[in-house]
Amino acid sequence: MTKYLKVDREECYGISVCDTKDEVIESCGYEVDEITFEELCEQVSGIYDIVEVTGDFQLNWLIKE
Repeated sequence: MTKYLKVDREECYGISVCDTKDEVIESCGYEVDEITFEELCEQVSGIYDIVEVTGDFQLNWLIKE
């Protein structure tokens, strides 16, 4: 089981929990067919932190600065 956390860095509030990569894309204001998940991670760097949480509670930050 994998979940994704989206942390808003600009507004300093709000953590969204998403079940899929598509849900992350949509929660960032994009359409799934207009951008890939990898492109999204590059595009929103500095605006959001995207964290992948796996079933064994391992956290993987997907945005690199």
